[in-house]
Amino acid sequence: MSRKLAVVFLAMLILVGAMGLKTVVTAHGDGSLIMANGVSPAPPTPYKNGVSPAPPTPYRNGVSPAPPTPY
Repeated sequence: MSRKLAVVFLAMLILVGAMGLKTVVTAHGDGSLIMANGVSPAPPTPYKNGVSPAPPTPYRNGVSPAPPTPY
């Protein structure tokens, strides 16, 4: 049982130490947020290829053939 209590005590000691360190760091800071990866990148510029192409023209092979006559 004492080994389990020692592990729990050590974990709680690490947790309290981390919380205390966080409190000290935030108390002495200027309130700005620090991001690990910096700011987000600028959004991409729109494509510069002009307007979209015109829709295709319908087929120009004439009208459809007449339906077949019944037997």
